[in-house]
Amino acid sequence: MNYLATDMIERDYSPFCHAGATYRAEYVSLPTGVELLTVEFAPPEPAYAPVILFIPGLVSIIENFRETLVELTRSHTVIYVETREKSTAKISPAHRFRVDEIASDIIHFAEGRIPESVSYVMAGYSLGATVIAEAFPRLQRKPEAVILIEPNSSFPFNGIALFLARLAKYLYRPVVPFVKWYLRTFMIDVKSDEEMYLINCRNLDTAEPERLGYAVRQLSRYRMQGCLEQITVPALVIVASKDRFHSHGEGQEIAGLIPGARCLDMEDNRRTHSAEAGSEISSFISSLVRKPVPEGQL
Repeated sequence: MNYLATDMIERDYSPFCHAGATYRAEYVSLPTGVELLTVEFAPPEPAYAPVILFIPGLVSIIENFRETLVELTRSHTVIYVETREKSTAKISPAHRFRVDEIASDIIHFAEGRIPESVSYVMAGYSLGATVIAEAFPRLQRKPEAVILIEPNSSFPFNGIALFLARLAKYLYRPVVPFVKWYLRTFMIDVKSDEEMYLINCRNLDTAEPERLGYAVRQLSRYRMQGCLEQITVPALVIVASKDRFHSHGEGQEIAGLIPGARCLDMEDNRRTHSAEAGSEISSFISSLVRKPVPEGQL
């Protein structure tokens, strides 16, 4: 089934793709009842490689991945999907933000929007990587490979974060400066990984308060179980040993549970969100069997 686009988006996305690449931004309506903003980038020349389905992290915005996307769209078709907890998603008050429900959105999107004649890979950051791992066993048509960037096996938000999450609907904007202070003082080593702090600041400034609050509370109960061992395609797990926000050891453990996975330490978030990360992903994909994307099929 091909799920229909409901609205075209007029924003200029050219800063997020390689020179000469084209893009189409639109909302896609899914059987789960949500409408997700998607941006499809096509490279300057016909792509003879799998399409990349890219899933960003919790409330993460496209600006965080500008350098990575510019590099990837040099030679790949990239479909960037903003998940349901983001301010761009169109959802009802009944929708929740559990990992399995976010994974259902991605499964419907992959199987409804990417033609069977087109091979694809899945790449995701943080929550996006976790969603890919959860989605994989349930996908009828598997991707050619998965790239998991700083994946989480749990989201251990502490008591302060959960307390603030409960108040987000009412006090979000006034407490954002406090949250930023708390992050740089206790959670993030700004000297060794300033980009992680800047990414979180951008995300906090653009998040929808009530939605973020609900997402934090629901994600705090998540524990990954049993999905990693079922990933049967080539896998690249990218970790950052200087990142105090995502556990380096946890990422290594995740890589160890995926049969044959390669683990790459890029040290910090400046590198995991850089053109270098895009180059590493492209190199990994190039080692796979290349299949052309038929013209006009996406």
